[in-house]
Amino acid sequence: MAKKQQPILNLPNVITIARVALVPVIIWALFVGDFLLGFVLFSLAGFSDFFDGWLARLQKTQTSFGAYLDPIADKLLMASTYIMLGLLDHIPIWLILLVISRDLLIIIGVAMARWMGKDIHIKPLMISKLNTLLQICLVILVLADLAFILNLDALRSFAYIATAAITIASALAYLYLWVTTILKQPAD
Repeated sequence: MAKKQQPILNLPNVITIARVALVPVIIWALFVGDFLLGFVLFSLAGFSDFFDGWLARLQKTQTSFGAYLDPIADKLLMASTYIMLGLLDHIPIWLILLVISRDLLIIIGVAMARWMGKDIHIKPLMISKLNTLLQICLVILVLADLAFILNLDALRSFAYIATAAITIASALAYLYLWVTTILKQPAD
């Protein structure tokens, strides 16, 4: 019996699409200095990143569309928010370069593997999920500090270092996965 195909516009995918739609609004809020609105919207978007996947698994409504859209939505949200906060001098440029470089490393690795005729399927690693959680928490911390004037400079500095360490560890884990996958498969 053929497996029933899930509709593309199920609730988890609608949540993911809403996350994409929030990105320009979040960037606009940060640009105009409305950090409270940015904090609220980014927190909702960050929470939705975890909620949509959990809901899809719970309802058994996972789709190929959602599997492709979710990481795109995540990268769009994180990269644009990190870049905007960097341009506003609220997150160090070195950390932004590290976060974006890790994502580029993964994308380039998958593209190279396909170019080499290797079948590589990248599934999120546990360290990658922790990485995403820390990156989201860092933005929430920075926006909370800006919105509520909490003076969390020491905590922010610690969060920058912790996020950088996990980002590097995640990049190395994907690099290891890529190398071992490429070496195991015969060339086409």
